[in-house]
Amino acid sequence: MKVRGFHLAVALLGAAVVALYATRLGFAPIYLIHDEVNFSLQAASVAQTGRDLNGRLLPVYFSEPEFTAGRDPMMIYATAAALQLLPLSESAVRTPAALVGVLNILLVVWLVRLLFNDARLALAAGVMLALSPGHFIHSRLALSVLFPLPFVIAWLVAMSRLGDDPSRRSLFAGGAALGLGVYGYLASMVMMPVYLGLTALMLAERRRLTQLRWSAAGFAVVLIPIVLWTLAHPERFSDLLRAYRPGEVAGESTMGDAARVLSQGTWRAKLSVWWVYFDPDYLFLSGDSSLTNSTRQAGLFPIALGIFLPIGFWRLVRSRGFERLVLIGLVAAPLAVVLTGVLHLHRYRGLFVLPFGVLVATYGLAAMWASPKRLWRFAGTALLVTIPLQFAGFYRDYFGPYRERTSQWYGGNLRGALVEVMRHPPAAGQAYVSRAIPYADIYWRFYSQTVPGTPAVPSLLDLESISGRTFVAGSKAVTAVDEPLAEALDRGGWRREVIVTEPAGTPTFVVFRSP
Repeated sequence: MKVRGFHLAVALLGAAVVALYATRLGFAPIYLIHDEVNFSLQAASVAQTGRDLNGRLLPVYFSEPEFTAGRDPMMIYATAAALQLLPLSESAVRTPAALVGVLNILLVVWLVRLLFNDARLALAAGVMLALSPGHFIHSRLALSVLFPLPFVIAWLVAMSRLGDDPSRRSLFAGGAALGLGVYGYLASMVMMPVYLGLTALMLAERRRLTQLRWSAAGFAVVLIPIVLWTLAHPERFSDLLRAYRPGEVAGESTMGDAARVLSQGTWRAKLSVWWVYFDPDYLFLSGDSSLTNSTRQAGLFPIALGIFLPIGFWRLVRSRGFERLVLIGLVAAPLAVVLTGVLHLHRYRGLFVLPFGVLVATYGLAAMWASPKRLWRFAGTALLVTIPLQFAGFYRDYFGPYRERTSQWYGGNLRGALVEVMRHPPAAGQAYVSRAIPYADIYWRFYSQTVPGTPAVPSLLDLESISGRTFVAGSKAVTAVDEPLAEALDRGGWRREVIVTEPAGTPTFVVFRSP
């Protein structure tokens, strides 16, 4: 394929990916999960005032009562930038993650073109990543799990161009990319130093280890804000350990707490988690157990990669240089999961596997296409064709039945109940929300910014607060359909004004009106 034709093909691929990834973001997933709301509220505050919800000017980490360690900054600032152009909405806050997904795909195309000088393989690699269900799902959530990946791929681009005499510019750029990735997602604090270590391995092979100083310099320079923030807030690491490993942090010292957490459990158990992470059912068939991270109808990767990956792995197993780096990167992908969490709760932290898995699969496809046997070449092409066919079924399910079966996983139609009250506020009295509804206060704060004239802070109601209390006639209250507060309001003569249902018709919330 000529250069002009390749550029046109990449442009068409990019347009198609934008159409897949960045449209109907408010429709599917069906609702915002509470972490998306927390990120969005911080971003909206920065967009409006330049300060976080605690009033700090342009912080490095965004602390909240629910998560004192602080949320990852990159996504919050990216969302704040988007909110300079778009009004606050579910679609607006999910747009940055969708664009990161598009960027990942285009960077993989560029990387594979550099590696193989083959336009077909480059486009095939882009298709593999674009149509990987795990990558698609997480690109449509206002979460930060994919934000480090562009920087990992950019580092791989820099490493692929080192050659026998590495340039200072490439080394510095690769190190800086890894440093920037630390701002993307918490697991990067584990993974980016690992990738810097792989840089050292490549340089040692070329007997150029002293040149690691350029990568280290690039890595260190961009981390200066984090270093300064940590010096000013030394409690952050204990807060992190307490948040992710409750009950294992004594608070006596940061180093002591870290050592205690890392020593929990046997290395045999840790290796077992590592092994289970590569379960074919998770990778190719059913995906994660959580319905917010998977439809349970498709794996992290397309089924075809279940063939390409082993072939690519075998092709690379005796390799050196960049190819060995790719192989180690694939094997090391779940390291943050192994060290910091329980597999069934935190498998999504290991999405670093996505670019490495696609690269190894591309080596597998390249081996099949390079085979002298016509059957192998045909099989490679046939397997590649199955990827869009499988994705078509996944896509129909994602925008159809998946929305219905995940409504409870996403907290139910609380949006419908709150927006109903906000758009039809009581003429007299006050609007209340049940304290028993999880995260009701932050959802109220989010949707209040989308309906002009709504108070920013909700009035919370519980069984204790209604005992012996008289309410102004016409007051409204939102409760879950079957909670004790709803029964108490029924006994108190409140009228069920609106029953809020899920797409399948199941009632979940009630809007009451006082007599």
